[in-house]
Amino acid sequence: MRFLLADRTARPLGRKELGKFLAKPNILRLAIIDERDGWPIVHPVWYHYKAGKFLIATDRQGVKARSLRKNPHVYFLVDVSPENSPPMGVRGKGLAKVIDDPDYAAKLTKQNTIRYMGNIEGEKAKEVMELGKNSSVVEIKPVYMATWKF
Repeated sequence: MRFLLADRTARPLGRKELGKFLAKPNILRLAIIDERDGWPIVHPVWYHYKAGKFLIATDRQGVKARSLRKNPHVYFLVDVSPENSPPMGVRGKGLAKVIDDPDYAAKLTKQNTIRYMGNIEGEKAKEVMELGKNSSVVEIKPVYMATWKF
């Protein structure tokens, strides 16, 4: 995988800094081609970054899974503009693989529920956990990542 600078007026994130950034529960915006009409669409998703891949749980029969089975090319963006620190982020292109394994999807859903909601005990967390039973995992292997920090 290649690492690039996203903006020549910014500085790149170092590998350690990038790892810390991606370990935070930020939202990944996933751009795909909608298999229904061929138009691009963008979905905000929860993710887990591990071993150089973004992992996303999604409805097994939903538009993301169906579209990615037909066209695995994606564009992704994770960025933040916190109040007391500079804007930073990562974006890039990747190849997605849809894995229809309910146990894997349930495990990832649990991991992400804890990551984004703090626990699996609340009513909403339990609703999210139920969704994992009918989900697939999308593994995105980046072709390149471009980072920035101002």
